[in-house]
Amino acid sequence: MPRFKFYNYDQNAMMLINYQDQLQPGIFEHAVHYLIEHKLDLSVFHPEYRNGTTE
Repeated sequence: MPRFKFYNYDQNAMMLINYQDQLQPGIFEHAVHYLIEHKLDLSVFHPEYRNGTTE
């Protein structure tokens, strides 16, 4: 007889969250995201995170 994993009916449900929908303009998290994506020069980190497909 197969040994199936025990299933707990009281377990928490996993929900998919779209973080782009959560970052509404006017909140602190949106401001931080905007600064990181558009204003900071992160090129100093690029050499450390290269892989075989990037130049």
